[in-house]
Amino acid sequence: MSDETPEADKPAESPEQPFRPEGSGPEAPAGNSPNRYTPPQGAPAPSSGSPGTPYGSPPPKRNSAQIRADIDAQRAELGKSVDQLRDRVTELTDWKGQLRKHRKQIIIGAVATGFIVGGLAALRKR
Repeated sequence: MSDETPEADKPAESPEQPFRPEGSGPEAPAGNSPNRYTPPQGAPAPSSGSPGTPYGSPPPKRNSAQIRADIDAQRAELGKSVDQLRDRVTELTDWKGQLRKHRKQIIIGAVATGFIVGGLAALRKR
């Protein structure tokens, strides 16, 4: 799940009227907080009614029961992922199991190493 807003849902920024906090310009109305954002003229008002909500944030589309259900589903998925990861780590760090699983390759490697070491020892004696 992503909290990003699709490009089509984002408000268009007007190049003629740059961002300017309330109370910072000559056209700012008197009596408003200097830390609040005023949307440019003609722009839609913020959709959320809660104070301090940034301009352009989408309205809540889910109720608390839906959010709780999503959290529970993600928690269950995370638990499964952790269990799978734990099983994989256990499998990869089980050296006896790795020996059983790759017995043929280990024997071939040991024989090749023996020939190389024996050949180098024979060359040194000359």
